[in-house]
Amino acid sequence: MSGALRHGAAQALLLFLASVPLLGSAGCDGGSPTIIAGQFFASPILVEAQAGSTLILADEGGKLSAFEAKTTLPRWTLQLLAPPGQDAYLFATPVAVDGRLVVSYHTQESDSGVRKSHRVAVIDIASGEFDEAFPEIELTARKPTSDGSGWVDFNPATAFGRAALAHGRIGPSSLGYVYASFGNAGTIQPYHGWVFEIDLDRWKSAGADAAITSSLLVTPETDCGVAGRSGAYEMICGGGVWTPAGPQIFPTSDGFELIVPTGNGQLDLGRRDYANTLMRVKPGLRFDSGCDPQLCEEFDPIAPSEACLASCRNLFVPRLLPGDPPLRPASGRCDGKTFLECYALLDADLGSCAPIKVGLEEGLSVFVQPGKDGSVYLLDADHMGTLYDRETIVEFCGAPDDDCTGNQWRGMIVTQPTLTEADGVPVVLVATFNFDETHPAGVVALKIRVENGVPRLEPFWQVPDVESKEAVERFRHYPSRIALSDSGSDDGATAWVVEGSRHEEGTIHGIRVRDGQVVARIPMQGHGRKFVLPVIHDGRLFAPSNPDFEIHRIFDPGTPLE
Repeated sequence: MSGALRHGAAQALLLFLASVPLLGSAGCDGGSPTIIAGQFFASPILVEAQAGSTLILADEGGKLSAFEAKTTLPRWTLQLLAPPGQDAYLFATPVAVDGRLVVSYHTQESDSGVRKSHRVAVIDIASGEFDEAFPEIELTARKPTSDGSGWVDFNPATAFGRAALAHGRIGPSSLGYVYASFGNAGTIQPYHGWVFEIDLDRWKSAGADAAITSSLLVTPETDCGVAGRSGAYEMICGGGVWTPAGPQIFPTSDGFELIVPTGNGQLDLGRRDYANTLMRVKPGLRFDSGCDPQLCEEFDPIAPSEACLASCRNLFVPRLLPGDPPLRPASGRCDGKTFLECYALLDADLGSCAPIKVGLEEGLSVFVQPGKDGSVYLLDADHMGTLYDRETIVEFCGAPDDDCTGNQWRGMIVTQPTLTEADGVPVVLVATFNFDETHPAGVVALKIRVENGVPRLEPFWQVPDVESKEAVERFRHYPSRIALSDSGSDDGATAWVVEGSRHEEGTIHGIRVRDGQVVARIPMQGHGRKFVLPVIHDGRLFAPSNPDFEIHRIFDPGTPLE
């Protein structure tokens, strides 16, 4: 982790102590946090309206709850529906569209736990009731295999939806499209990456049977190994779309594009298998890789040619840059293996993370995409095969005398970067973790510079400081994603992240973006929930805490952090 700035543990500690009188115990009521009971995997949703802001929480058990955000007084609760003998479960963060909440969830047998169906429903946010204009959908799909010899059916039992729903709109009069995505829990075969496109206007006007306008199958294969066995370390089928942040919608001149991150599995451009990639998909889930057919004619799934990968306009495949050392974790698992073989053996799927798009000078734009392998990729947003930079920000878990206690498949990054700036320069924040006791981890800030027309990643700061003892003691478990607040002063933005813990209470960190100084550390009552995006509103931070949900006062509105 070269290039990180050193700040000094003593200075950070003094700053933390100075912030305590301002923050108190960081609670909303006499110094104590507000607690809302439940188990929440989905991120909280804040819906702004003239009548006041509404906080919506989605419990894993299929219960939706709405609260008045300012007072946290309950407004309504609604239990999602399941057939007799089945229970409803919700893991994917819903999306709010014009006063409605679109929710994707599954039902499973109460006794066996086998998933039986995946459904999409619409709730009226004002009333807390199902919107009768949108009768519930049960998701189904069938796609031909890559060679046309058979069919792949969407199988509810081996599909799992944890990716946040995405919403895109073409024209102001349209309700737009919602995208629901799937991989599988535990990567149990046979599984694939699936994305469904749901046309809200057709759904409303023509009913549930007309709502699904298209589906995308990432790996159109039926030979998926042994059914019921994990395919986490195999390059077959797979390609799950599971990043908690979900596929990303970016506006274009003619509407929008959907960037779909995919996980481990089979990568073979000739067979239309796109595991471990970023796919640029158009409305209607239309996909054309834009790869040069001649350069990619003899595609090697283990070691594809750089010329082929660089030619792809609408597809990004992770790889090393010239001069980069090979992937070599201390376990020795990747010795003698290619980059993509190592990705498979470590379950280091690129699709664990979601990208952000950054506009730069001279009309340049880039995607910033982290990977579970501990690196951040910087690629051209117009021609996705162009890889500008790759920066390793956290080393592989494990050392010769320090086993990786979390197993290597957990990786070191599962997040979406957060974009901010310092002195007019774009800054990307990435939350990392490490399950060993050797390698530093935490929040890493990278500047994006343009040198001679070429964008580059430049290390800015890291918290905790890489030379401090805290650097190998903190962030030993999955963190949340990073939320930003405006400090209300010349100091600019403050970044907030929940450091999760396996056995102890989690910690909320507040970090000043312009110099990486820690301005607050706030203890939670729960362990902290991984992967979620906290909400900041009216000086408070809203986040699941595993168990329950916590609301902490992090600053007084109008009073800058010192």
